[in-house]
Amino acid sequence: MEARTDFFDRHRRVIIATATALCVATIGAFVLIAAYPLRGTVSEEPVQTVVPPEPEPRVRPLEGPWVVAIQPGHWKIDELPDEHAHRRANFGASFRGVREVDVNVAVTNALVPLLEAEGWTVEVIPATVPPGLRADAFLSIHADWGADPNRSGFKLAPPWRPSPAAGDLARALAASFRSAGIREDVGGITVGMRGYFGFASHRFRHASSPYTPATLVELGFLTNDTERTRMANEPEFYASIIHRGLVDYFAGRVRTETESLIPRDFPMLVASGHGAAVYRAANPASAVIRQLQPGETIRPVDEHDGWYEVRIRTPALTGWVRSDELVPFGTARPPLSAPPPSATSDGRG
Repeated sequence: MEARTDFFDRHRRVIIATATALCVATIGAFVLIAAYPLRGTVSEEPVQTVVPPEPEPRVRPLEGPWVVAIQPGHWKIDELPDEHAHRRANFGASFRGVREVDVNVAVTNALVPLLEAEGWTVEVIPATVPPGLRADAFLSIHADWGADPNRSGFKLAPPWRPSPAAGDLARALAASFRSAGIREDVGGITVGMRGYFGFASHRFRHASSPYTPATLVELGFLTNDTERTRMANEPEFYASIIHRGLVDYFAGRVRTETESLIPRDFPMLVASGHGAAVYRAANPASAVIRQLQPGETIRPVDEHDGWYEVRIRTPALTGWVRSDELVPFGTARPPLSAPPPSATSDGRG
């Protein structure tokens, strides 16, 4: 009996602490059961519906006034970073004393005050594009050179796989050039223009964001006497054309509709029936530059109004195919009612 008493005296604190903890745990369990009834029991508390938060947009829209980035082509080209070191000596075209870079800078200087008068934010970008540049529109202004002195006209080249917004930007500017009475150098856009390094974020660090609608603008040809004289002496003329095109473009834009800023990805398609004609422009009256054989595969880079723009690698060019002449890869190829037109001998429209 004395041994039991001694044991209790020696372990009194432990026994009391253990008993207290069991009491607290028991009381806590009853509290939890009262606060959170078991599944299947009826609770007197009203059921609260949890509303999930709105999903984050894939691309965050810019804020404030419209932001327009203007790049006078070849300006400060010698300051390019090492990834573009081989381009540092490319100061652009020159013909009969008129340099392309001077034309590009003069048009930019005439354009900036017109855009600022709209209340827009204008950024003038040198040849070195800030990595991931974001803007509501990014234009790189250039002047062309050609072996044929009679060749003339403007060109507008969005990047490969342009976003819907980039396509809209190019079309708005094209409409403004046409309304000014300037012809288009149809089919003159080169693979190099579409792959312009300032837009090629998939290849280079110093390039604009793929979510920035961008277009390379070729004002005309320095080798054409009429266009060279006008570009050298009337930069305000070209600035006003670009200004009107941007006004029309922004009139149809809703900044929060960010899905239009995302470049589209097209599946591999197959020429059906008798094959498919590749036209120089999205117009059945333009020249046919290539004939796709039945079953030949091709991947579009853009789509507009029932036409696919496609890239031909051999020879390196781009063209347009009617969407009803292409079918998804791996599907049946129904014959057409009549063979498509054949390619023209000179390949130009």
